[in-house]
Amino acid sequence: MSDSLDGDGIGGAVLEILTGNAFRLLVSHTRKDNVGDYGKTEKIIMGLIKDSEEGQKPEQTREDLERALKGKFVTCKVQHRDTKTDALVCNVFVQRPPEDSV
Repeated sequence: MSDSLDGDGIGGAVLEILTGNAFRLLVSHTRKDNVGDYGKTEKIIMGLIKDSEEGQKPEQTREDLERALKGKFVTCKVQHRDTKTDALVCNVFVQRPPEDSV
């Protein structure tokens, strides 16, 4: 059995910023064809953050990341789970809220 999670997708609200490139995610959405199992919250280490057209490398301060992500809904394309920290390494995409949301 392969432990590769590459291609799995999860999404949810950013709960807490941990470092300049890591945060805690409240997992509310998972793809039906995911290989891995995911908890209600997951620590995410960013491989790439994409907000608009140009991807940003996660070389920023914790405060920068907090401004960019805190309370936002993001989707994460899982690359793998770091065995030392049990964190997921993901490409992160900030989602725009629906236009009709109140």
